[in-house]
Amino acid sequence: MVAFLFTADKLLGLVRDAAVARAFGASAALDAYYAAFELPDGLFTIVAGSAMATALIPILTAHIAPDDRRKRLGTALGGSHHREVWQLVSAVINWVLMVVAGVSVAGAIFAPQIIRVVAPGFHGDQALLAARLMRLVLCQTLISSVSGIVMSVLQAHQHFLLPAAAPICYTLGRIGGALWLAPRWGIFGLAWGGLAGTVGHFLIQVPGLIYYRARWWPRLRHPELQSVLALMGPRVLGLGATYLNFVLPTFLGSHLPAGAISAYEYSWRLMQFPETIIGTALGLAVFPTLAEQANAGNREGLRRTVSWALRLVLALAVPAAVGLLALGHPLITLFFQRGAFDATIADRVYGALRFFALGLVAHSMLEVVSRLFYAQRDMWAPFWAALGGVLFNAGLGWSLLSSLGAGSIALSNSLGVGLQVGILLIVARRRMGGGEGVGQPCCKQSGLHSLPFTAEGEEWLIGASLVRTVIASALMGAAVMGFRIVAGQVWAPALPGRYGTLLYCAGGMTVGTGVYVLSALLLGSEEIRQLPRLLLGRG
Repeated sequence: MVAFLFTADKLLGLVRDAAVARAFGASAALDAYYAAFELPDGLFTIVAGSAMATALIPILTAHIAPDDRRKRLGTALGGSHHREVWQLVSAVINWVLMVVAGVSVAGAIFAPQIIRVVAPGFHGDQALLAARLMRLVLCQTLISSVSGIVMSVLQAHQHFLLPAAAPICYTLGRIGGALWLAPRWGIFGLAWGGLAGTVGHFLIQVPGLIYYRARWWPRLRHPELQSVLALMGPRVLGLGATYLNFVLPTFLGSHLPAGAISAYEYSWRLMQFPETIIGTALGLAVFPTLAEQANAGNREGLRRTVSWALRLVLALAVPAAVGLLALGHPLITLFFQRGAFDATIADRVYGALRFFALGLVAHSMLEVVSRLFYAQRDMWAPFWAALGGVLFNAGLGWSLLSSLGAGSIALSNSLGVGLQVGILLIVARRRMGGGEGVGQPCCKQSGLHSLPFTAEGEEWLIGASLVRTVIASALMGAAVMGFRIVAGQVWAPALPGRYGTLLYCAGGMTVGTGVYVLSALLLGSEEIRQLPRLLLGRG
């Protein structure tokens, strides 16, 4: 369900990016727009987004006992559990609003100085435009902060429908801004559309609050608040390091010709399409289960769940990366090449996308591996891994900037995240010990359709799954390239223009998907075999 809604959001995201590309192409104004989000996005992510979610969900799941969860299927959570949960949530929201409001006011006052730090290559009118846009974007950060906490609370209750649908409202707001407001107000129309989408992001989750009988108290204290803050401390540091990965493209890209930041952002969003559906959706869905198993001291369950999730990520992310390499350029042409977005810009975007395809697997794996540590309330290991990744990212990106342009930023990002995942996997293997293998039937405590296991040999299961996936993906890539050669000779002369490109892309994806699925099944892939039942929710 989560993957389906994320897919819908990403499809709408393609519509949004196409509308933005038509209106602004890869321009200095669009570069300024993306630079304006650096402080607001960082503020949301560190204070009210991922940091709060990874700290709050394990605490809330400890309060929401299994008996209470069964009761809420018919009625809302009641009694002392109900009051404790919402008093804690109220204290968290009140503190977050105070912090975000204070930082936003300071950010609005010193916006020009902040832009000079995050985008030192901007000068004159472009720097002034970025500062003005940042002040407007900071307004939506207040709303998104509360909405982000509500998402975490609903997910802790094992409710995923409304939190997964909320990003769709935000995307619709930005589409409206690009289509109807931008022609009148220019780049500011895009910013106002985002603000409207943020309001929708919050409002669509209100029915969930009503269902769980949410209450708000004007309080700043709660016995569990210190535990939340203790978990948030190292997580904030870790996200601060990760946040630098998102600032680096603006910092480095501001030293390149106009449009480099925009080209990077287009390629990043194309990579994020499969990554969100595969990695983020699975990570969000599996996190409450991991938190429950960690709270119960069920290390065996943690190993099973993480091993299963990683094998599924590999089985989906590797062929998706091959697909981006094989069909990336025609997809860019199909989705974006119109209006201000010309063939030259398409080449620049694909140049960065090739390197992002390499990082798709690492980004997807990070969504699962990091949550293994957060579920166990260990925020320090992800922090040190993120710090190592960002230092590597910064050094490599700067050294290759003059030779690869925007591609250097994408390549360094991919390799930096790969290093981060590698560190976390090594630490997890040493701590958890043993793992999955072949032998005994798995219990279904996690609610996921698990595979057989023994106490040892988890790396063999993952390794064997990876080998099958790589072989099937290679066969898929060869089939797609063969299809491209044939289609280029047959369809290109007969169907020039956008219709030919559409058939070209649709045919390539159909051939690639069919070859991969068939090859994976013949090679014995349990993940692909079980995927239809997982998507349909059947045992």
